[in-house]
Amino acid sequence: MEEKLEQAFLEFKKYFETFDTENQKIVFKYNHTMRVVEYAKEIAISEKLEGRDYYLAVICGLLHDIARFKQAADYGTFIDALSLDHGDMGYEILKNNNYIDKYVENEEDKQIVLKAVKNHNKYNIEEGLTEKELYFAKLVRDADKIDIMDKQKNEILDTDYTVPQEAFDAMQEKRAMRRENKKSTDVRCVLEMICFCYDMNFERSFEIIGEKKIIKNKLEVLQKKVDSVIYENIEKIITNESFYKNYISL
Repeated sequence: MEEKLEQAFLEFKKYFETFDTENQKIVFKYNHTMRVVEYAKEIAISEKLEGRDYYLAVICGLLHDIARFKQAADYGTFIDALSLDHGDMGYEILKNNNYIDKYVENEEDKQIVLKAVKNHNKYNIEEGLTEKELYFAKLVRDADKIDIMDKQKNEILDTDYTVPQEAFDAMQEKRAMRRENKKSTDVRCVLEMICFCYDMNFERSFEIIGEKKIIKNKLEVLQKKVDSVIYENIEKIITNESFYKNYISL
């Protein structure tokens, strides 16, 4: 298994090196991918995945953002709305000339990886997936979200401190907010990151968020900028959630 994973990582690095490795956007996404792989490993271990299933968890993490390199090279942006859906494009890259064969062998495993890559960035996972396809799609979505939450700057630079009603709607309905590819340092984006918790699927995901104090840090950022009464309402909702009380507050 270790040898097989080593070969997969070498193949991925070879693909990465077909792009301009001096381009900081491309390097940024390579580093993001490596961190997502580590989170995927942690979740897989916590789920007691072994052998083929452990390998699939790692490969889904490794390949989830494979389209980001081409996106950066061709469009100079990571904003899908201004370029392309990178989940869909990753699916096509892996299908093209059967490139997926470099990483997985049998047809079931190929579909698991392809569906995980395609669905990792969607607001909702597509319907019709098998139980295993759905499981690994959820696993890579968790790993990806953890790194996005962690690496978002813990600061609000925008001068508009208004909390959008959609944030309260999402929290009250216990769901993630729809992503807006705008500023990463405004109130809305901080709340997007917090609401990611409503779309997490594994205990280990919440534990990592708690260990890294991700939600604690984001609440502190909001407290400094948002109206005190509004902030107290946000804090009350979040800290009363079972995921917060059971894992994040520890």
